[in-house]
Amino acid sequence: MTAAGADTWAAYRQRMLDETSRFIEWGLNHPHEVIDIPAKPAEEGGFPHAVAEWFWTTALAVNPEGLVARWRSRLASVRRVLPSRN
Repeated sequence: MTAAGADTWAAYRQRMLDETSRFIEWGLNHPHEVIDIPAKPAEEGGFPHAVAEWFWTTALAVNPEGLVARWRSRLASVRRVLPSRN
């Protein structure tokens, strides 16, 4: 990633964090307007643990260079062993 790309990523990452912070604050101030989304711990099934690790590693990375390609490769290998949802 170039220096300009790093600045762009840092700015984009900060905007995502700021927006998330505002949304959480709004939800805490307006609990009657928040829709509950059911959640299931990663280790209880659903997505493989590696998917959660990929998401948070990528979302919180200061310098994501190479992460997306590495995780795309890992997800492709997971896809080969998971049953189809058809």
